[in-house]
Amino acid sequence: MARKDDRRIQRTRKALRDALYALVLDRGYDDLSVQDITDKANLGRATFYLHYREKDELLEDLLRELTENFTQRSGNKIRFSDLKTLQSVFEYAENYYDFYRIMTIGKGGIIGMRKLQAIIRETYAQSLDDIETTTGNKFCVPRSFLDNYFANSLLGTICFWLEQEMPHPPAEMADMLLKVASPERLLISPLSEEVLNEKQNPKNKKAKAAKPAEVEELTPENLPQPEAEEGETEKTEETES
Repeated sequence: MARKDDRRIQRTRKALRDALYALVLDRGYDDLSVQDITDKANLGRATFYLHYREKDELLEDLLRELTENFTQRSGNKIRFSDLKTLQSVFEYAENYYDFYRIMTIGKGGIIGMRKLQAIIRETYAQSLDDIETTTGNKFCVPRSFLDNYFANSLLGTICFWLEQEMPHPPAEMADMLLKVASPERLLISPLSEEVLNEKQNPKNKKAKAAKPAEVEELTPENLPQPEAEEGETEKTEETES
């Protein structure tokens, strides 16, 4: 059972997150102060600093809450290579259209998008881990690159879609994104991985080629016999006859 102090902390943080969300929709993010947030939440400034160092940290907590809410609705396991899951991501962004549109304006947008990108990268990494575990194969490019690439692709596509006032429905957006950025296309089998490593590291191939072949054991039967000269051959034939 959760302690009363834990529940009190959760309630306080939720009140601050809700206050920030409401203020962003009403006034934007850049000009908000900690005092504005605590006044809206009906809490003291001292209470704020017991939980957060600054409003940017509160913003990150709010973005994580929004992400976790989506994750819980998706069964706590997101697979971004699944069409329906990706469609639900766009639907979720559509529901928070006003908030994300406002957050992309001004300095707050830069801070917010960086934090959101980091959160999406973590979630995408978990999804790619699941793909490798399920298929038993590895990706043909380093994971640090891949996690960052797919997270930026998804976030950038969502932002572009919202800025254009969502010209395509979520289902079409999910379908188009998967056509150009499907993780499964980058999977390789262990055998293919060995071939790829040889192409990427020619030294490995040279080392393999330079490896001495196994020496066959010499016996009287497999020793090379010297060729007889022409005169000796005739002599042998005469003797035999």
